[in-house]
Amino acid sequence: MSNITGLVDRYVSAWNETDPARRAEAVREIWAEAALYANSSQEFLGHSGIETAIREAQEEFMEKGFSFVLNSYAQNHDAVRITWDMVPSSGGAPITRGTEYLILDTDGKVRTDHQFPEELPASA
Repeated sequence: MSNITGLVDRYVSAWNETDPARRAEAVREIWAEAALYANSSQEFLGHSGIETAIREAQEEFMEKGFSFVLNSYAQNHDAVRITWDMVPSSGGAPITRGTEYLILDTDGKVRTDHQFPEELPASA
């Protein structure tokens, strides 16, 4: 499970990485070259597509004072479920939660990544 713990930690860190060069390196280490990342409105293919998705998320959320933190994760063979929270960077309760369903290739890199975001009730 420790390999998965490392992957999950690197995955969440990649979404918070603001340095473009370090972010590109993280994408290459985590996702397979021909990986698919799909959120509720778009699909992104390959390393450059995933870098674009992360940059767009940062522009939409991190530049407005939010960051992503790990809530929980689980593994089932070559599948990994990651649940994350988007929180104010200055601290406070999560305002959004999302779940990623990852399928890994034989090298342990992410082959497919499907995101399912959800809004939390105000009292969460």
